Amino acid sequence: MSAFPDRAVAEQAIAWHLRLKDADEHAWIEFAEWLSADPSHNGAYEAVVDGDERMLPLLEKATFPAGDEQEQPPEFSTDEEAPAYGVGDGTVRRNPWRWGALAASIAAAGLVGLQVLPDRDTTYPIETPVAETRTVSLSDGSEIRLNGGTRIVLDKSDTRLVEIAQGEALFAVKHDDADPFTVIAGDQRLVDIGTVFNVVRTDRQLRVSVAEGAVRYEGMDHRVELHPGDSLAADDLGRIKISHRAPTSIGSWADGVLIYDQVSMEQVAEDLYRSIGISLELPPQMRSRTFSGVIQTDGDRKAVRARMEELIGEKIVADGTRWSVEAR
Repeated sequence: MSAFPDRAVAEQAIAWHLRLKDADEHAWIEFAEWLSADPSHNGAYEAVVDGDERMLPLLEKATFPAGDEQEQPPEFSTDEEAPAYGVGDGTVRRNPWRWGALAASIAAAGLVGLQVLPDRDTTYPIETPVAETRTVSLSDGSEIRLNGGTRIVLDKSDTRLVEIAQGEALFAVKHDDADPFTVIAGDQRLVDIGTVFNVVRTDRQLRVSVAEGAVRYEGMDHRVELHPGDSLAADDLGRIKISHRAPTSIGSWADGVLIYDQVSMEQVAEDLYRSIGISLELPPQMRSRTFSGVIQTDGDRKAVRARMEELIGEKIVADGTRWSVEAR
């Protein structure tokens, strides 16, 4: 069983354990923010859950003596089902008010006697709007940097498993041979072999690029090990393409720079939307056109547009957050 840190964090963990019993999506997002705020929070929460599991068999066997009239449960109408409670003839029935009091006393002592509903989904999402980034710190020391327009799904019962539902994320993983870190994208899996790697998931494809260490790609009929500088693109038909790029350019979006070497203009447009919230409309004949260059995204949008015009040799018309390339 995990040890508690200081009392304040333990009390917060207990409060979250109680709240998550009937939590909505907003509460789960707040819970994810609390977990990522400090690595000790995850350890505290796991300790609460461990304590809960240890206490459950004792609570199931607990009995209560009959109380006086003031301790009797409230009366119910004939249309309501009265909960069972302990009676003086020795018959043992559960009294929800006494259970609640017992749970409160256990929580005050640093444990918790209420159980999260066993059928509850233990996953919770974290997402970013376009043009905003966010860093999520995991309890094992790993970090996930989310680009704009990204949604990942974490599992509080398994901190070494992450689903990337859409968008882009840069993973800096603390390696553990006994417990590999795994990223899921539909039917495809990325298994860490001690790594810093970048993942992009769109409607059409999954892309992974390795900056440090290694990643094993597992999808459909393919199983490929990727090393620093390797990039893999897999489409929705299971076809894969492997290329190579400078490892230092991988995940450069996290530093406000987009670095390209012979990629499609369609990919550039998708990256601009995630990073700065600009929707770049391309003429059909330009979508597959290849592009190479460096785009600074953390500056003025006007400067970004001027740089783009210089690199592609085309006029870009701006209408708020919608840009369009004038077809010649």
